[in-house]
Amino acid sequence: MESFTISTASQGTTTYTFTPTAGQCATTATMQVVVNNITSPTFSQLGPYCVGATPGTLPTTSNNNITGTWNPATLVRLRKDLLLIHLLRLRQCYYATMQVVVNNNTTLTFTQLGPYGVGAIPGTLPTTSNNNITGTWNPATISTASQGTTTYTFTPSGGQCGTSATMQIVVNPNVTPTFTQLGAYCVGATPGTLPTTSNNNITGTWSPSTISTASQGTTSYTFTQL
Repeated sequence: MESFTISTASQGTTTYTFTPTAGQCATTATMQVVVNNITSPTFSQLGPYCVGATPGTLPTTSNNNITGTWNPATLVRLRKDLLLIHLLRLRQCYYATMQVVVNNNTTLTFTQLGPYGVGAIPGTLPTTSNNNITGTWNPATISTASQGTTTYTFTPSGGQCGTSATMQIVVNPNVTPTFTQLGAYCVGATPGTLPTTSNNNITGTWSPSTISTASQGTTSYTFTQL
């Protein structure tokens, strides 16, 4: 009996014929051996994800209808920036991989606002962090209606790897600045200097900024806290 070697060099169906050795009561036999093309499964890319996010499910059927199993079977974080998923299917002609990216979460930073005095006009809470993560605040605007400390929480918009952040904004009670009275002066006298710090340590500016003795009369000077 002769032996034959099967060739898988190319796609197709080959008929192999078995011929019995002479002197045996047997007929010839044939075997058809099929060699299929290697098929590459295609999949919709998963990710990227943020660390701690809930990942998608690895499909057991490819976009071009090839079924199989994954190894690992679920998305398991291998390191901070990459997952390597292998698709293996025994007895079928294909093999595929999917790389799924997992990004680190960014710690958001903001420039601190305040403190403010009761009734002061506050700044605007920024919708973009200093490190370029966008989102919204709760409460959305700063209130200076009453004294106290309020916590404002920033939540990143979807699709960004940023953690929530908080900002505590202080509203202080208003303090009336006190000053030592200047004057009265004579016309043409050299006046004193308006102090930029009150007796109770509040800094600010005056309007008008300097005292004039050019003419007789009473002038009001207004101090505005910085």
